Parts: sequence; C-alpha cells; structure tokens
Amino acid sequence: MRMKIGALTVFAASLLLAGPEASAQTVQRIDFEVTRGDSPLGWQRLRIVEDGNKATVEVMIDFELKFGPIALYRYTHRNRTVLEDGKIVSVHTRTNDDGVFYEVKANPAGDHIALTGVNGTVKAPLDIYPSDYWRVATLKQDKLLDTQKGIVRHIDMTPVAAKPGCYDMTGDLKMQLCYQGERWVGGNFDGKGKLVVYTRRDQPVDAPWNFDMNAVPPGTPAEPMPVQAQR
Repeated sequence: MRMKIGALTVFAASLLLAGPEASAQTVQRIDFEVTRGDSPLGWQRLRIVEDGNKATVEVMIDFELKFGPIALYRYTHRNRTVLEDGKIVSVHTRTNDDGVFYEVKANPAGDHIALTGVNGTVKAPLDIYPSDYWRVATLKQDKLLDTQKGIVRHIDMTPVAAKPGCYDMTGDLKMQLCYQGERWVGGNFDGKGKLVVYTRRDQPVDAPWNFDMNAVPPGTPAEPMPVQAQR
C-alpha cells in the first residue's frame, strides 16, 4: 500500500509541475471574409499559437476575383513568423500575385534583421513588426517588414475621426485598420477603384487548419523594386 501511495504522490506532483506549462499555450484564430465592391474575393486567416514569451503566427490568404466562371485575378500567400518577446526569430513567406512569385526570409543577424526579398538581402531593425497587423501595437509603428516583398516599408498612422478604433495607414503601405481593444476586427483598402473590405468572421480555435507553404504555386520571379528613400 505504501508503494501505491508513493506512486500516486509522485504522479500527482508531476501533474502539478506540468499544469502551468501545459496551460501556458494559447491559440487564437483571426478570420476575415474579404470582398471587393459587391463581389466576393476570398479569405485571410491567421492562427497564433502563444507559449510563454514565444508566438508562432501562420497566415493564409486566398483571393480569386471572377467574372462568371472566368478567374480574372488570383492571389495566394502563406506566411509563418516566429516571435520571442515580441521580436522576430524567423519569417518565411511565399506569395503568388497573379502569376508573379515572391519568397521572403528573415532572421536576426547580430544588431539587425537580415531580410531577404525582391531586393536581395537588406537590413531591418531588430524590433520591426511584420505587416500581419494582428497586434494592436502595429498602430505605434513607423515602419513595417513587408511580408510579401521582403523590404522595409515606412508608414504613418492617423486616427479616423468618425470611426473609433480605426486608423488610416499611409506612406509606403496604404490601408485602413480597425481594432476593438486588442482585437483586429477589420479594415479596407483601394483595390484598383473598388473598395476591398475585411469583415471578421470568428471561427473556433480548433477549426481545421491546413497551412502548407507549398500551397503557393510557382510563378515568374518578381523583379527588384526601386530603392526607397530613407526617412
């Protein structure tokens, strides 16, 4: 009997030790239905797994603009970012923008982030935010890591007077972003003359998640972009 009690005691102690670690991990889903004008465009989905001071963020964007059965435009993007204490540990993205292919990688390299994209490898600040927008602190940034093209984008954020929680992002990236407290709840941008609107559609955290970097089809390699003036 003593042996059994001892075994139970050890087992209970192991559960107590494992409990906080097991409960530290949280999963968040952010899902947007996206439209352009009166037409459906597709979905942008994020899954954020936080474990203590670390977070893994996966982004899937699948857009298709159709005229009847004919696809006029397709956009596919996959993005996996790993953060520690809010800073980039790694970024890997692939994008096919209507036949043009992009791949981005980023990792810390001493006193900077080595960011490889359309312009080769450039330097970015260690504390730069990726352009995935899920953190409300994005509103406090003056530059972002462009996760499609792998360059540093300089931005400004201005509150929208008639829409509490909404901010117009201008500069190298242009979009309206809306938050409720800490939650990213929507936004919009000009899609070549028609408004592209993000409408949040909450999903269960355990809803199917089929992230696959290879879901992005190959295409024509993107050409370098003009070097941007530094502010």
